[in-house]
Amino acid sequence: MMKITQDMIKDSFSERTFYRGLDYYENGYVIEPVIIDNSLYARVIGSMETPYEVKTFIDNHEIVTRCTCPVGHKCKHAVALLLNWVHEPSSFTDSNKFITSLNSMSKHEIINIVKQIINHNPAIVCEYSINADKSPQINIDAISNKIDWIVCEDLDYYHMWDAVHKLEEIKDIADGLMDKELYKNAAEIYLELIKGCITAFDQGADDSGGSMGEFAIQCVSDFNQCMKQINDAAYKDILLETILDIANNEDYGLDTWDMLFGIIHKDNISHIEEYLLEKLNAEKEYASESHYQYKKNSIIQILIDLYAHIGMPQEKMCLARFELVTRDDHIRLANVLIGEERYEDAFDIIKKGMALSEGSFNNLQKLYFLIASILIDQKPDLIDFSTSIDIAFDLMSRYLYEDDYKNIKKVFSGIGKFEEFKATMLTNMPNRDAVVLALLYDGDLQTAIDIILTEPKISSEIIINVSKTAVDKGMEVESSLLTKIAIERGWINAGPPVDTLLKVMTNLLDMHTLENLCNSIIKKGSYKNALMLIPYLLDRYPELSAALVMKFMTNMPVEVVGQVACAVSKKSPKQGAALCRIRINEDILRSHIHYDKVVFLFKIMRGICLSIGKELDWVRCIRSFAAENKGKKKLIEMMRKEFGMSI
Repeated sequence: MMKITQDMIKDSFSERTFYRGLDYYENGYVIEPVIIDNSLYARVIGSMETPYEVKTFIDNHEIVTRCTCPVGHKCKHAVALLLNWVHEPSSFTDSNKFITSLNSMSKHEIINIVKQIINHNPAIVCEYSINADKSPQINIDAISNKIDWIVCEDLDYYHMWDAVHKLEEIKDIADGLMDKELYKNAAEIYLELIKGCITAFDQGADDSGGSMGEFAIQCVSDFNQCMKQINDAAYKDILLETILDIANNEDYGLDTWDMLFGIIHKDNISHIEEYLLEKLNAEKEYASESHYQYKKNSIIQILIDLYAHIGMPQEKMCLARFELVTRDDHIRLANVLIGEERYEDAFDIIKKGMALSEGSFNNLQKLYFLIASILIDQKPDLIDFSTSIDIAFDLMSRYLYEDDYKNIKKVFSGIGKFEEFKATMLTNMPNRDAVVLALLYDGDLQTAIDIILTEPKISSEIIINVSKTAVDKGMEVESSLLTKIAIERGWINAGPPVDTLLKVMTNLLDMHTLENLCNSIIKKGSYKNALMLIPYLLDRYPELSAALVMKFMTNMPVEVVGQVACAVSKKSPKQGAALCRIRINEDILRSHIHYDKVVFLFKIMRGICLSIGKELDWVRCIRSFAAENKGKKKLIEMMRKEFGMSI
């Protein structure tokens, strides 16, 4: 379980909810707390006769809760449960330890436990029954109904994790059946789970975190694992219509088409093709042209992959030639021809595709140079320089990927025209970011640096790439200047490479140069760049960090204000304390929810005063503050509790 603190709980709930939950915890309203893997569960006494059932879970470092009370989530009962975990973790029963303890119990003891579980939740019996040969059989209708209830009746559209957890409990049943080699039973449950996920998406479930989608994709994979172990072709044919309907109607990226690979064989492929082409013809009659082309590309590619999967190359090639009317159609055929090493034919198809207007030109260009790089060694006469340079420049007008540039370079080198291409690129290529990247891929670092220093429109992202390469080559002075330029030209993403570059820059550049950089950030109002740079200035030039904090004081995290105040106070305690006081004055005017930040900053001020032997100055300061703000009784009480003194 991820570490949870009281401050985290306070930040995750409204102030009123937090303090009401604190009362519930202190009054002992949390009963029978349990930890289940990364979730906490308990019953919490509330206003109803029956205690509410509460669950909490950490999802992407966010506290997520679910409760049976009318509020439903982020309620006082959840606060009480979380505080119980923070202050009394030993009071929780660990479900994993309980499961382990079953190993030491007798069969009779375990049966009695199961009876108690059934008495508490009788519906659980519907999920299993035992037949005469003792092989577990599933009640698929009961399981299907339970899935429907989870994704329809009980679904909280904005807290998908709870629905996924409930579905995972059902998936555990299927996993157990697969472990027992009962593949058909397991496959039927996986199929119902996939259908349930699609139903949730159809109803507008918010899966921005991706947990429901990942769960469905895993079910598809597990379904196929079962199908690999089943040799019953008749059984697979029974599932065929259901899977075709699911895959054809699902458009949420759940990989449901992959299920066909688990049931395909040479006797049913023709039925699959007939079904899908019939659906495609219906789309052609009623759908828009763009939607039809989208469906056509999807369906034809699936059929091509299915024929390839069962080793039917002639049928695969026939489908690859289906309706060659758009660029995408030609790309599809070219890829199949490349797979069969028919490169000249593929090159021909690509050039024909370029004469068309509909479809992806970028992918055609990539394939042009991929095929040309293969043909260049045997048939360089097929490559026209003028045509190739136009295609290259157009391809490079967007982002230039290294693999694409390698193919471009190989083609022009193969026809003895690379230097001419490079000279033309340096002078005529409109996308200067692509020029710098090409030079970087060529290893021509100095020319890339020269372009950045002389041309103001190179993006910060590209400059950072060059700066990182310069550091790797030991050119730290050049890297420092490049990093400075990147920050001045726009916002950059903080991350591992940038961390190294900022350390190098702040260690090498002098005070005057870094001051100019800070002034540029302040002038442009680049808060994110300021926040990113402050930690790297703290040791050498804390006064520059202080200038950035002063400019962006209102938005600056209070922890950063505290860090900068402490760093500045080593040279000027008065300035460090003043930073804290400025932020304190802002926070008390904004809202009572910022009072904890005020207390935090007074603690920083106390530390500064103690470090220079002037605790009495701090005492006078805090008492003066209390007198000025005596109407803010809650704040004064918080300070009295924190500092243990009469204010």
